[in-house]
Amino acid sequence: MSDVQLYLLEADATDKTECKRIATQTATRLENRNLKLIDFVTSLEPHINDKDNSRIRANTVSYLADVIAALPTKVLSVQERKLLCDFILGRLEGDLEGVGASARALIALENLGKWDKTTAQKVIRAFVDNTHPLRQFKLQTERYAVVQLIDLLLAKYRDALRELHDEDDTFMPTFISYWEGEKDPRNLMILFSLLQVPMTEWDIHSHAQDMFDSVFNYFPITFKPPPDDPYGITSQDLKNRLRDCIAANSEFAPYAFPQLLDKLDSTSMNTKRDVLQAIQACITSYEANTLNLYSVTLWDALKFEILNVQEEDLAKEALKTLALIAAKFSDYGEGPLNAYLRPVIKECNEHLEDAPTKQSEAAGRILRAVASSAPLAADKLSKGVLPMMFALYSGSESITKRRGLLEAFNELTSAHIDLIQRDPSAKCEALKAFADDALNAMIRALISAPKAEVSFRIVSLAGVAQLVSALGVLSDKQIEQAVDTVTNMVLHEKVQGHGDISASAIKALSNIAKSAPQAVRDRSIPAFMVELPDVPDVQSIPTTVLEAFAQLATERQIFETVVLRLKNKLRVARHQGASLEYQQALLYAILYAFTFGDPPLEDGVIRSAYYADYAEPLIADFVKASSTGLDLVAIDVVGRVANIVLRQQSIHFQSQIYQKDLEWLSSSAAGTNPAGPQRAQLTPFLLYYYAAIRPEVVEGHDIIRLLKAQANAALGDGPSDLPRMTTLRLLSLLINKFANPKAMQTILTETGLEVESLLGAVSQPHTVQVAFAVVKGLLIQGKAGALTTRYLDALLALLSTCDKTTARQFATLLSPDDILSKQNHCLVSGLYKQKIFNQAIPSITESVRTADPQQKPAYLIALSSLLRWLPYSVLEPALASLTPPLLQTLDLADPADQEVKAAALIIFESALMHDPGTLAEHTSSLVTRVLNSTAAWANAADVRAKALQCLALAPRQLKREAVVPYRRQVVKRLLACLDDKKRTVRLEAVKCRTAWLGLDEGVEDDE
Repeated sequence: MSDVQLYLLEADATDKTECKRIATQTATRLENRNLKLIDFVTSLEPHINDKDNSRIRANTVSYLADVIAALPTKVLSVQERKLLCDFILGRLEGDLEGVGASARALIALENLGKWDKTTAQKVIRAFVDNTHPLRQFKLQTERYAVVQLIDLLLAKYRDALRELHDEDDTFMPTFISYWEGEKDPRNLMILFSLLQVPMTEWDIHSHAQDMFDSVFNYFPITFKPPPDDPYGITSQDLKNRLRDCIAANSEFAPYAFPQLLDKLDSTSMNTKRDVLQAIQACITSYEANTLNLYSVTLWDALKFEILNVQEEDLAKEALKTLALIAAKFSDYGEGPLNAYLRPVIKECNEHLEDAPTKQSEAAGRILRAVASSAPLAADKLSKGVLPMMFALYSGSESITKRRGLLEAFNELTSAHIDLIQRDPSAKCEALKAFADDALNAMIRALISAPKAEVSFRIVSLAGVAQLVSALGVLSDKQIEQAVDTVTNMVLHEKVQGHGDISASAIKALSNIAKSAPQAVRDRSIPAFMVELPDVPDVQSIPTTVLEAFAQLATERQIFETVVLRLKNKLRVARHQGASLEYQQALLYAILYAFTFGDPPLEDGVIRSAYYADYAEPLIADFVKASSTGLDLVAIDVVGRVANIVLRQQSIHFQSQIYQKDLEWLSSSAAGTNPAGPQRAQLTPFLLYYYAAIRPEVVEGHDIIRLLKAQANAALGDGPSDLPRMTTLRLLSLLINKFANPKAMQTILTETGLEVESLLGAVSQPHTVQVAFAVVKGLLIQGKAGALTTRYLDALLALLSTCDKTTARQFATLLSPDDILSKQNHCLVSGLYKQKIFNQAIPSITESVRTADPQQKPAYLIALSSLLRWLPYSVLEPALASLTPPLLQTLDLADPADQEVKAAALIIFESALMHDPGTLAEHTSSLVTRVLNSTAAWANAADVRAKALQCLALAPRQLKREAVVPYRRQVVKRLLACLDDKKRTVRLEAVKCRTAWLGLDEGVEDDE
């Protein structure tokens, strides 16, 4: 059998692999000259001309297309390619079977060699004339190949096709109508793209409406892709390409704007969004003189989306559209801009007369959007609105009206700030003309308005800060006046409760510092220093002033000034013997500045010089003070400051610092230096210091020495609970970050921290705590897997005999610790939570079933303590086995077990929201036990509130018939919760009772 016959036998198979193989085989014969082209074409004739079987004719053309596609370049001569092209096009005149294959064959031919202008014109003419309209072909695959062919022609032969359009008046109408009725999204994606070529590059004046209608018929796109769509075409993809078509040519404006604005009245929010985005695209693409004809019409339609907000995102899109119009006209000329802004100014002024209303607030938003579009628009808008605004302000005694007007003014100021940030050379002359009136009005409001008028004063405060931020609007004297006013508010305004706007004043001063740092340095900081005495009375420590002053460090340009003044003030306070409380307050202010401030950076990290300037002097102070007793608060704060500055530094810098500190650190940590700070006192500093140090900096023998010292401290009887907890955290840190995982067993044995040894003897509470600290460091590290597994088993074995206190220690294994973080160069395994879940949870769950009643609470506490810190996605697969023990956890009556009960309730809340079916079989137990957890006498407030939240989900998430029997009982018991002492509990009780009453609406409540 010939190749064509073999192909036809396989052509209707679903798997086309064999067809491709046969076509490739034929192509190889043609390439090797074992088959002449004329013989190949002749072999097709009996099949391609089979009058009785259209399927055979179509498959024969597919064979031809596959063979041509398999041919390498240069196998066919130019003449041969032309003959094949004519052969394929000639078929279209009398036989349309296999039109898709014909298109594929022509695409393959074009890939073998570029066509001339005449051939390109002949191809598109043949398809447009002979296959019109394309929708007559029912198979998408056939239409898709034709669309691809014409897309190729428009991409590569633009000039040839444009000449065809110019020479033949009938071509364009036929071309437009050719696509009518196409609905397949794959075809439309290409169609919307190819149509942009004639839309943007050809003269379509006489066909503009037909061309526009051909694409606008698809607006709005409502396509929803099927699940698992292999083509990945989304509704948004189609919307984007259709939008580009609508905005492609200014000739479309007479048809686009009326129809788009008509659809803006749609009740569908999605349609409104599509309309607004399409209008924005048109404004961006159409010529300004065309847009000028419709600007007022657009304003009249768009303003209602802002003045009468239906959806906030629609209002924002409408505001963006108005801004685009103003920006377009600002680049074009004043005439169109004036015509556009005239009704905008008129409308805004009318609404400002009625301020404060929702419409006046909307007017302020309009002012900001339009003014921020371009300096020229901002200037004209300001000239049109500000005279009326301040006339209304002066003529009214109503504080609420004045507040509404100032809010609108602040919006206009914000627009000017936006302009200046985009272009520092932008002028704000119109705003500058009214700056003095505005500043005086707002300062008077801050000084003279009743303190109870909080909103009015906050608006004024924001306005003052914004005027300063609008560079070039205020003079230096006016800026100083603004800075003095806000500073006085921060320092001298003493209002408690309602009327206290000190937080807003501090924020405003920080914002002012961004734009006028020198004025804040010259005016505010000296004023703050006056309020910070060297030696204040113990009863009059200026904590609020210190808090405000430290917050100024959030502005980078004055950060150094703030921290330097604080350091100097601390030095003087210590020299003159100020109270310990005042020194601590100054230290906390320095810590706040470094933690939340914005220090200057070098190469992306905080300046290394800050360590020598601030951390080292503070460290030297507590080292010197060791003989007279150390302030543990100071040591903790200094450690935190050192951590912030040091942890980002390079290995080289850290090595220098560490070597310098090593002598006193080692002797003090080991307790061998009677003149230096002692071990227990130094632990808070060591914790933060070693957290900052990179692992490469510290030698192994130094770590072993430090581990021994900290192990002795943790296992001894001396330290109180707080220093002991700090020591345990330090142990976890050292083991996680510095101990070599390959020699971990040896290191732990040498330092007395081998877990099995610690637990082997009669375990004291201190040794158990140390064991948990060691395992936590190993677990988060994730490097010593076998050792960690063994130690974790040893901890789990404790549960068979331990008390509740030991069981609660399991919470420490997964509890968050900001020290054990990647920012502190610790080793944090991404799977450590899954590891402990897989190893510990099944074991504990099984033990709960078999444990005797006296020991069961320990297992329940350990289980809930671990689950408390696990994400729901980790425990979700095991929820069915976890539910019974978690329900038993809610029966724990010890006041110390409130945290584990809260953890169990959080899990039940997540399960009710995500997997209620898992809890269905436990409905009775769940409702009863959660209801018992709402009792005030046995449960903490947070447990009661969380229980009520869970209980409220039950009637919504569980099957109605399962929960209805409990309705009466629940509603009755909730009456007590409505009188709970805690407001949050009462609020949750109202929501919960409403949910349960909703189960039986229409039935009289007997209670």
